Amino acid sequence: MNDDVEIFSIGTELVSGLVLDTNSHWIAGEVSIAGGDVRRVTALADDTQALQAELRASVARGPRVVVTTGGLGPTPDDLTVEAIAAVAGSGVHTPAEVLEDFAARRGMTIDEVTTPPRLKMGSVPRASRVYLNPVGWAPCFATDVGESTIWSMPGPPREVEGCFDTHIRPALHGLFAAQTARMRVYIDAFESETSPFMQRVMREVPAAYLKAYVGQTRVNGLPVDIVVRSTDGGDARAELDAAYELFSAIAAESGKTITLQPTAPLRD
Repeated sequence: MNDDVEIFSIGTELVSGLVLDTNSHWIAGEVSIAGGDVRRVTALADDTQALQAELRASVARGPRVVVTTGGLGPTPDDLTVEAIAAVAGSGVHTPAEVLEDFAARRGMTIDEVTTPPRLKMGSVPRASRVYLNPVGWAPCFATDVGESTIWSMPGPPREVEGCFDTHIRPALHGLFAAQTARMRVYIDAFESETSPFMQRVMREVPAAYLKAYVGQTRVNGLPVDIVVRSTDGGDARAELDAAYELFSAIAAESGKTITLQPTAPLRD
C-alpha cells in the first residue's frame, strides 16, 4: 500500500527566514506516528506559478497524502486556494456553511460578514471537501487529485494543530499499512562511541532507525531517538522494545548506561 506523504509549508516569510517553519516539524511527527511515510518536506514562497508547479510535481509522484499549510488568508499574498484549484482543474467558491460559521461566531448577519476579505478567506476550490476551522477563520479543505488527497490548512500553528486534530488525524486513522513507534533514550557516551552501537541495532533490527543528537547532550547523556516503522504487519511496539533492549545490552557490554525517557517529544 502507498503510505507516502509530502508536506508543503507555504509563505514567503518562511523561505526568507523571517518566520521559523515549526508546522512541518510537528506535522511530520504526527503523520509518522499515524503510519505515514513522510518523503518530502518543502517550503515555498507565495508565488502562484511556483505553487502550481510544485503541487503538480507532487501529484505526479503520487503520494497518498499531501499536506499544505499557509496561504489561506484574506491578503493578496494568500494564493494557495487558487493554486490548488488550478491543479485540480476546478473553480473557486466560498461555501455558505463557512459564511454561516463566520456570522454565528461573530454575532453578525450573513450580509455583515459578506465582505471581499472574508469571502476570500472563506474560499476553497469547488472540487474540495470543506472542514470548518475549530480555532480560527479560514477553513481547511481536502482535494482529491489523481492518486493523492491534498489536505490544506491555514498557517498559524494553533490553527494547524486544531484543524489537524479535529479533521485530518481521524481521516488518517487506519489509512496507512505501516505502524510506527518511537522513544527517546540517553546514553552516557560520546557520539563516536555510540555510533557502532547504533549501527549494530539497525543491522539486527532492520525496521529500526536510530538518531543521536550531539548538539543536545544533557547532564544525563547523549539523546538518541529510536524509531521503528513496521511495514510488514509486524508489531511496531514489540520491535521498538526489542531495539531498545538490544541497544541497552550492547551499551552495557561497554560499561555504558541507557536511561529511558518514555514520554519525551521529538520536537527539541
